Amino acid sequence: MTSLAPDRSTHALEDRVALIACGERPGKTQACARCRRKGEMLLNIASTGATDALAAAICGTGKPPSCGDCAAKARQIVRVYGEEGPR
Repeated sequence: MTSLAPDRSTHALEDRVALIACGERPGKTQACARCRRKGEMLLNIASTGATDALAAAICGTGKPPSCGDCAAKARQIVRVYGEEGPR
């Protein structure tokens, strides 16, 4: 059985998603360890476009409704995924 390793662009997108979830701001170049660990999961949810589920995962509640900040981050992540994600 052959498995394909994710390419660099997937890792870069995962890092970007984690940074957005962590709270992207000027000068901040990397997500915290907690958000980096969530990166793959957040990317998978973003690929479905399910902003409510994504916001809940970012917020840490696991279920909607999420706070406004996390809902805004989820919308941004879905937008970034649409622009930079796999075609």
